[in-house]
Amino acid sequence: MKVSKAQAAQNRSSILEVASRRMRKGGFGAMTVGEVAKAAGLTHGALYSHFPSKEVLSSQALAESFRQCHSEFSQLPLAELLGQYLSLQHRDFPESGCPMAALVSQVSHEEGAIQEEFAAGFDEFAGLIKNGLKATGRSNTESRDLSLFVAAAMVGALAISRALKDAKPAASETMLGAVRRQLQRLLKTP
Repeated sequence: MKVSKAQAAQNRSSILEVASRRMRKGGFGAMTVGEVAKAAGLTHGALYSHFPSKEVLSSQALAESFRQCHSEFSQLPLAELLGQYLSLQHRDFPESGCPMAALVSQVSHEEGAIQEEFAAGFDEFAGLIKNGLKATGRSNTESRDLSLFVAAAMVGALAISRALKDAKPAASETMLGAVRRQLQRLLKTP
């Protein structure tokens, strides 16, 4: 039975959504083709008609993760971006959050297309921060260096906070608050 173009587009979107959420929640290993196809209500064959390999699916699911993250964060002033990124809500729901904190330790073990997608996503995230810094009157050079530092601090704090969450819940929460306050102080945001 032939699938309409609209249904094919919906199937593709559903596959990417499922793969993106699974990848962010459990890493690249949690995103198996069989489980993604099943969760999207499709067969392996249907999934492979959209994505010829797991690497292609992973790369495009990562791109979708970044697209969702950047879409949400690009609407926020820098102070709100810091607050939302370094929040308990963001820590507790990695499947709908930033893919950098969820996948940063795994990306170097993945194929080139995935590494390139991650690098592009990081650059765009740092660009969001840089634009926020430039809006405060900082020079282009200062904004560039500071945006890289802030992005690394945010991603690292969220990743560490998630790692501490079950074993040391208070330390996990303290990590988010401490880094948020220090970045606010450094950036002079309310």
